[in-house]
Amino acid sequence: MERMASPSSDKTVGSKKKNEKKIASKEEYRLLSNIMGVMNNLRKQGILCDVILVVQGKHILAHRVVLAAASHFFNLMFTTNMMEATNHEVELGGAEPEIIELLVEFVYTARISVNSNNVQSLLNAANQYQIEPVKKMCVDFLKEQVDATNCLGISALAECLNCPELKTAADEFIYQHFTDVYKLDEFLQLDVKQVTHLLHQDTLTVRAEDQIYDAAVRWLKYDVMNRQQYIVDILSKVRFPLVSKNFLSKTVQAEPLIQDNPECLKMVICGMRYHLLSPEDREELGESSRPRRKKHDFRIALFGGSQPQSCRYFNPKDYSWTDIRCPFEKRRDAAAVFWDNVVYILGGSQLFPIKRMDCYNVVKDSWYSKLGPPNPRDSLAACASKGKIYTSGGSEVGSSALNLFECYDTRTETWQNKSSMLQPRCSHGSVEANGLIYVCGGSLGNNVSGRVLNNCEVYDPNTEEWRVLCGMREARKNHGLVVVNSRIYAVGGQNGLGGLDSVEYYEIGSNEWKMASPMPWRGVTVKCAAVGSVIYVLAGFQGVGRLGHIMEYHTETDKWVTSSKERAFPVTSCLICVVDTCGANEEDVSSFHEPSSSTAAATAATASSSSSSSSSSSASAGHGQC
Repeated sequence: MERMASPSSDKTVGSKKKNEKKIASKEEYRLLSNIMGVMNNLRKQGILCDVILVVQGKHILAHRVVLAAASHFFNLMFTTNMMEATNHEVELGGAEPEIIELLVEFVYTARISVNSNNVQSLLNAANQYQIEPVKKMCVDFLKEQVDATNCLGISALAECLNCPELKTAADEFIYQHFTDVYKLDEFLQLDVKQVTHLLHQDTLTVRAEDQIYDAAVRWLKYDVMNRQQYIVDILSKVRFPLVSKNFLSKTVQAEPLIQDNPECLKMVICGMRYHLLSPEDREELGESSRPRRKKHDFRIALFGGSQPQSCRYFNPKDYSWTDIRCPFEKRRDAAAVFWDNVVYILGGSQLFPIKRMDCYNVVKDSWYSKLGPPNPRDSLAACASKGKIYTSGGSEVGSSALNLFECYDTRTETWQNKSSMLQPRCSHGSVEANGLIYVCGGSLGNNVSGRVLNNCEVYDPNTEEWRVLCGMREARKNHGLVVVNSRIYAVGGQNGLGGLDSVEYYEIGSNEWKMASPMPWRGVTVKCAAVGSVIYVLAGFQGVGRLGHIMEYHTETDKWVTSSKERAFPVTSCLICVVDTCGANEEDVSSFHEPSSSTAAATAATASSSSSSSSSSSASAGHGQC
């Protein structure tokens, strides 16, 4: 009778075979190493050597067969009808003796030391003599060394030596850190062709187009006598419609290089006209108004009143906290939303509903007030899309929920009432995704009898119509609502029975809600925000206590992590939103120092004014870093 092998015995056999292969592989490597070691010793003693490499008068003994096996260059040299195939001595021009010795040693031992002193020479020689493993080691070494001071040089070297991988790495660093690169001497030494190519790139990462203009003028003024002939070619790469209006009028127009050139003045006028156009007309301008890659530095802003440390930034990169100066008293049940460098705090109440809208410019660190929503109320929700802020629902103090929906145009600074929501609601969540406005959950009123909702709806600003969506699996209010990668996450909150630890997400494409891993904490209010693919819960209230430590939810792995060291924000009724602080700590580009050259020193610098960024991140989710 035949006996069937059990699954466990099959696994044992498979594991045994793998171990045997590993042992065999190690034995083969040890054997080959020993053989090559013997051959290297023979080479050093001059035994059985059949070729001498002559480098700048220095003689290096070797075996043709070993060199031919390791290098396609030597393989062709020794196996074809070339003169060197039979010559006992082969002269290698344009190489350093020490470098060739290192390469020959590597051919025999597979060992070489790559460092900052020899990497360029090694890469050049390895490329010339086609010793690919050494070339790869040099490329990997240089990729790790790329910084703002050498990236342009490494890019040029990579192009010269045909190293596309290194070229890509260096260029990506240049584009990502352009605002650092253009302020260094290496940028100023580029020729006109290199500069125009660089300034033309869509992928240059900048806070604002003002910085591209600054780079162009710096380069021109470094050697103004010889470079003035290129002024039109260089400044034509600046997208003047994207330069801030304030910077155009106060700095660019005052620049002598531009004042003396009619073609450049035309570019500036084109930029000024852009700011008078409607958003629809702006889109028709094409390349001259196409945005560059935006430089970001996302923080999470929390606003809890005017007391010390009641308003702070949280930096997800290093878990650091930074204070925000705030002159205004805390609002109860207000909303905060970020657009184009400004946080808008609206709605809410103290003793009575607050009519004004407090605004905080994160770049200028300045506060000011504007007229708030036409219908003052608390427990509303807000989000931003394409320069407009949308407020939804809420309730007047002690009253039932409202179905109000309003829009504030940040460009014209005007409010409009829009089509009412299909369902009155307050204490709900609102987010923007793909140009649409989503509202989810909430309750019918702030009193005890107010039913908690699970229904959701979406507003299309183009058609100005509402549409009912699939309802959440759990009714909830005072929950967190954030967008991450085409999903809307509802985090915690409270239903009719109390606090929730449940988390669910809405698949925008399929119109359905799915459950995610629950929070390791249960609370009746949750204050959270998303940066990248991570949701940070920074504050919350349990009914009898507050959230103790910061929690992170990693959407890609469906895992929760609680920080054992970093305490949560102490003001549980705070307002929260993601802001982009990029540029907040940068010097004004218009107040740059002239490059250090005799020609540049003779050129007068122009006076300056402040500039402003022209785009912003979503208030609920971020995608990039400074």
